[in-house]
Amino acid sequence: MTQDWINADEKDEYLGDYLFDLNGYIVLKNAIAPDDLKEMNQWADDHWDYVDSQRRSLTQESGAWIGNVETHTYSGADGCNFQNIVEAGPVFRSLITYPTWIKRCRRWINPDNGLSIHENFLNVRGLGGYIGIHSGGATPICYMTFRQANTGEWMVGQINIIMALQDIGPGDGATTVIPGSHKSALRHPKLLEEVYRSDAAAGEQMGMVEMYLKAGDVLMFTDSITHGSAARTNPGHRRIVLYRYSPALLRSRFEYVPSEELLSSLSEEQRSIIQPIPPRFAPGQAYGPLATRSLQPR
Repeated sequence: MTQDWINADEKDEYLGDYLFDLNGYIVLKNAIAPDDLKEMNQWADDHWDYVDSQRRSLTQESGAWIGNVETHTYSGADGCNFQNIVEAGPVFRSLITYPTWIKRCRRWINPDNGLSIHENFLNVRGLGGYIGIHSGGATPICYMTFRQANTGEWMVGQINIIMALQDIGPGDGATTVIPGSHKSALRHPKLLEEVYRSDAAAGEQMGMVEMYLKAGDVLMFTDSITHGSAARTNPGHRRIVLYRYSPALLRSRFEYVPSEELLSSLSEEQRSIIQPIPPRFAPGQAYGPLATRSLQPR
C-alpha cells in the first residue's frame, strides 16, 4: 500500500472528508512553513541535554521543567516528551490555530462541540524507541468516538496532528495505523487481554501500515484508529510535535494551568482553545495570579 493516494490538499475539502471517514486519517503534504519548521527544530537543538537519558533521570510521572514545559515519558521506550510545548514560544502558540488543519479540526469535531487541546508536546525518540499498539473503534473511551452520520454531521472525539520535524522513513520509528479500524466493533487480537495499550511495538502487529512523512508533512488521524509506532532501528532520533484536539468540555490530559504570559499572548480564538472553560470565582475567592485577571463566565 502506498501513501500517494491518501495525500489530501486543504483545497480539496471533499476528498479530505472522504478519506478521513474511510481510513481514519489523511496526510497533508508541506503543511508547515519552512521558517516554523526551522524554529521548532532549533528549540529541540537548544534543549538537547534533556533528551540524553544518561545525563538526567526521567520517570513516567514527571521530569525536569523548562519554565512551564515539563519533560515526561509514558513508558521510557517512547522517548522524551516536552509536554505543554505550547508554553515554549511563539511558533508553538501559532500551531494552536494553524491554518493548514484548524478548519478541518473544527468541522470534524463539530462546531457545536467547540475545541480544546487535550495534549501538546514535542517528542524526541531514539534507537529502539516505539509506542505500543492501542486504541480502536471498540475502545469504550469518550474521546475515541467517531460518527459521521448520513446527514453529514461529524462528531469526532479527538483528532491527532503529528507534525514531522524531520524526514521519517523506513527504520525511523514511523507512526503506524490500521486503516479503517476506527469503525471496528471488535478489538485488535493483540488487545484482547489489554485494558488499553500493549507494550509490544505497534509496527510488528497485524494490519499496521507505517506512515512515512517528509519534514513539514502532517498526519491527521482520529484517536480511535488502532495505532502506535514502529521501533526505531536507525541511528539518531525521530522528532515530531503532536497536538490533540478534542471537544471543549474535555479537560487537558495533564491538567496544566496556562500561564498568565501565555494567555496574554494569545488571540481570542487561541485562548478559547487553550482555556475553553476559564475558572470562575466567587467574590474574594481568586488567589495568586488568577486574582489579577478579570474572568468572564463562558
